[in-house]
Amino acid sequence: MRSPPRWLSGLSCLALAACTKDAPDAPSATPDAPRATPVASRPQGPSRTLPKALVHDFGTIRHGESRQHDFVLDLRATMGEGWYAAGTHVDCSCARTELWLRSRDGGERQIEVLGPGSLPKDGEVLVVRTMLDTQKREPVDTKVLESRVVVVLQHVDSRDPNERAPWPLQFRFQVDSPVRVRPVAIVDFGRVAPSNPGEQTLTLSSDVEGREIRFLEPISEDQRVRCRIEKRDSFTLLHVTFAPQIGDVGSLRSLIQVGTDLDPPYQVHLAVTATLAPDLEAIPFPKLSLRADLREAQPVERAQSQYVMVTDHDATRPTAFVVARLVDDQGKDASERFAVTLEPVPDQPRSCRVHVRWTGVATSEFRGQLVLAKDPVHGPFLPIELVALNDK
Repeated sequence: MRSPPRWLSGLSCLALAACTKDAPDAPSATPDAPRATPVASRPQGPSRTLPKALVHDFGTIRHGESRQHDFVLDLRATMGEGWYAAGTHVDCSCARTELWLRSRDGGERQIEVLGPGSLPKDGEVLVVRTMLDTQKREPVDTKVLESRVVVVLQHVDSRDPNERAPWPLQFRFQVDSPVRVRPVAIVDFGRVAPSNPGEQTLTLSSDVEGREIRFLEPISEDQRVRCRIEKRDSFTLLHVTFAPQIGDVGSLRSLIQVGTDLDPPYQVHLAVTATLAPDLEAIPFPKLSLRADLREAQPVERAQSQYVMVTDHDATRPTAFVVARLVDDQGKDASERFAVTLEPVPDQPRSCRVHVRWTGVATSEFRGQLVLAKDPVHGPFLPIELVALNDK
């Protein structure tokens, strides 16, 4: 069993910086280096100095365009025999990598299954193909950004993950968007219910000096997201509405594309996000659990933290909630066992806190349901699971 290699002490220094972080001052990039820069010393065997980082500068990229660069690592010359790529990690959400092996004559074969079978043959080098797609970013100008790729290397004689060698790679880029989007380059509706559609308006204008841009009719990926443009003197308004349907749950992740008359062709890509909520909603979820000595009524002060927030997003209905019924798991009335208080929420007229306090007498836990309503007969109704556990 080999002792852990010396380069492990430097592993903690490879904390990955997010690609939204401005690049610090650093030595000049080497964008077209054909091979990995060897480390200063090459002791034989798996214990060695941590390989030096390779750096590539993509320069300024027009938003919406893609770039690709091959980092070439000569594992046999730098690390010695028996090392292969066990994986990669990229800290930029708009980048991805592929691993290839390239022979002396330029032929390539992609590594699709990681493992000892991907060992470089004599004369082969490892190619870390790094692809950057700015279309996945918001359409805004950025300063120089720095991101990292870590290639994880493994020796064939070891299956110990602590003996893997990280080879760091770095790339820099900055984004130039020809379009200015205000106030933000994303459409985030927050929480949206069927009865209360989300509405937002963004401003689109040219970010190219001396060039006015004409915007074309927008295209939405999701039929529930409707958008239109309105031309003004020096800018264009983009009106976006989102109307979820009754029963929609989860979240919205979609895209709006707005064409332009720029040459070469350019489209503004705007992400659209929202969290879908029912018209009657209990937050954080429609369940309330409490612990108490069920042999006696709870003190009033204990009930202050026993609540859920309920909201009616339909502004056409009255704001107040009422208790329609409180029953046990057999459907029998259990209202005498609890005191229910509806507390208004300041600055949120369509919401209230529902406090529940145990007032009954029992020797075992209680499970049932509290049903709130806007009208106790006609509804609509909001059921909340109710559990009282005996802590004595």
